[in-house]
Amino acid sequence: MIISNIQLQQSEDHNLISAQIDDFNLWYKFPKEIIPEIRADAFIAACLIPSMKLGSDIIIDEDIPVSIELLENIEKLQVIFSSWEKYLGHKLSIIKIKGGKKTKTLAGWDKTISFFSGGVDGTFTYLKHKKEINYLLFAKGIDMQLSSDDLYNKALSKNKDFLNKEGKEVIPFETNVRFLGHQYGVGWSACFGGGLSSIALAAGAKKCYIASGVTYGSMHPEGSNFITDHLWGNGFTQIIHDGAESTRVNKLKQISKNENALNILRVCWHDNGYNCGNCEKCLRTMTNLRVLKLQTSTFQTLTDQLVKIKLSKIKIYNVHDMEFIEENLEEAIKINDHVLIKVLNKIKRNYELRGLWNHVDHLFFNGFLKNIKQKL
Repeated sequence: MIISNIQLQQSEDHNLISAQIDDFNLWYKFPKEIIPEIRADAFIAACLIPSMKLGSDIIIDEDIPVSIELLENIEKLQVIFSSWEKYLGHKLSIIKIKGGKKTKTLAGWDKTISFFSGGVDGTFTYLKHKKEINYLLFAKGIDMQLSSDDLYNKALSKNKDFLNKEGKEVIPFETNVRFLGHQYGVGWSACFGGGLSSIALAAGAKKCYIASGVTYGSMHPEGSNFITDHLWGNGFTQIIHDGAESTRVNKLKQISKNENALNILRVCWHDNGYNCGNCEKCLRTMTNLRVLKLQTSTFQTLTDQLVKIKLSKIKIYNVHDMEFIEENLEEAIKINDHVLIKVLNKIKRNYELRGLWNHVDHLFFNGFLKNIKQKL
């Protein structure tokens, strides 16, 4: 994989740093107060997992600076990620980084940042570290499409209003880093630790928090986690995986202490309204709100009727989402919510039955039944 033509384009209102990754143009567009340095670090971080999947060395121009510490960390990251192949869903080969002018990264944008979109994890991390965090970054192109201008501006306006009351500033920016992996057949879940870290490296921030989506107790190998995230640092930029000590229900309980934070809550990534109220993530969050007896203007209340006609219809396909169901089930049992208990148990049972069916198919039919189902 060749990283070439790294360049910085400056205008009156923004700075855009980009590079050609084979046939893919990878870019990060920041407001004018962030002036990226022309170096290879961010692009290497973004490219690592796709390159390992291809089994292709990363080649950069000889005169482009690259962090010595990041290169050392890349060796450790590859050992870890290659041992997680069966979880990440790809054969990942150890590759080499060739070229570049090896340097120590001694300076940059001396600020602490955190990603913020109004979601549960990012808001929890912000509230926990708000005395230390200087700026909150809100990305177009990460949890919503680059073309979703109206939705992005609506969410940005709400985030600005909330953070202004907190005495903080939100920095809007755009990037297509999420789409790099798809170019090579790698999903975001496998490479988002490097993808998010690449944003912090491109901005040159002193420290960046990445909010955890799961707890230490339920963590599984994926692109971002407490084992690997800190290794994306380059000697100046420090990456911190944060919040894995708290369940989603407990995070929301903490967020609810700040009414303004609760009233901008946005978790949906379907680009169908501020929160669509129909997807698994929306319904999971609406269930969180119900078990905690909370209300917010950004979600309709999850009534008994909605539990029966919407929540009961969702299907869970991976262990991560099943753990959120079990967490809500545990809370529903505590408050003796019979309607919710019945539906969550049904969702759990259906998930377990599908798992059993898949296991039998794999064990006795070598996946034949699954292939027939897909064809049908």
